[in-house]
Amino acid sequence: MRVTLAELACLLAGELEGDEQTIICGIAPLDQAQTGDLTFLTESKHAARLATSRATAVLVAPHIPVDRPAIRVADPYLGFIHLLEHFFPLRPPTWGIDARAIIDPEVILGTGVNIGPYVVIGRGVRLGDNVTVYPGTYIGEACEIGADCILYANVSLYPQVHLGRGVIVHSGAVIGADGFGFYPLPDGSYHKIPQVGRVIIGDTVEIGANTCIDRATVGDTLIETGVKLDNLVQIGHNSVVGRHSVLAGQVGLSGSVHVGSGVRMGGQVGIADHITVGDKVSISAQAGVLSDLEPSATVYGTPALPGPVAKRMHLYSLRLGELFQQVKQLQRRLEEIEGREKKS
Repeated sequence: MRVTLAELACLLAGELEGDEQTIICGIAPLDQAQTGDLTFLTESKHAARLATSRATAVLVAPHIPVDRPAIRVADPYLGFIHLLEHFFPLRPPTWGIDARAIIDPEVILGTGVNIGPYVVIGRGVRLGDNVTVYPGTYIGEACEIGADCILYANVSLYPQVHLGRGVIVHSGAVIGADGFGFYPLPDGSYHKIPQVGRVIIGDTVEIGANTCIDRATVGDTLIETGVKLDNLVQIGHNSVVGRHSVLAGQVGLSGSVHVGSGVRMGGQVGIADHITVGDKVSISAQAGVLSDLEPSATVYGTPALPGPVAKRMHLYSLRLGELFQQVKQLQRRLEEIEGREKKS
């Protein structure tokens, strides 16, 4: 990468400030940028960090003062993303159909499909156009993979998993394994409940590494369009995750959880079975959700409580030692008063 600042400003339709012939050789964050790099600054509260950055130029919002050549755009972070997409485009492999893949004769393949070595594809599978399947992936019977999907190495799709268009599944993910269903018997043992449903995943969903999505007992486990799942997320059987919701690492949904659209969950959130989470709810990291949440709620803690309540409880808990000492002092004073009254 070697371009002028003027070329980058043109690419982003931004306002150039400083020497337009400034040469840019790379893109980096503030604290890692070196001479020749373009960095980005999104908020004025971080402006002091720019002074110590070695970056040659900065991508910045219109209202933030800077001390070096700059490109000003309304959303610097989005501009940074566009530059990454331009200079580091995804280059899919060009294997075609590797001879070491095992593909059932009844599989239907679209055009432009790439299938790597040691992939196994079962009977009745349909792959859309421009699907890429990396080495070691297993696709079970009757799965349907939409156009432009990418399945990275060692992904496992159990039978009857349906992926929409443009889905990305990262390495180690398991989609369609049996839901956690066991019926307790009088002798203390458990009888396995057959898990015969499907997993349906909408368009442009991204599924992180080692994430697991269980098939429904009957019916469907549903991940709707635009959902983003981080690494190590667990989605229980018959659950629904609504459009454009985002679940961070180690989130766990029990069975039959219904998550609305535009929901955001921090890392390690846990949600009990049969809970409904309304649209646009925000759930902080490590929260435990034990009851339904109304749309647009923001909750913290375990059990999850509305933000202001949870913050007050946290502040009170920090004062418990002080309050305990005060109670002991009041108790001693009360005993002294009662003792004097008895003597009189």
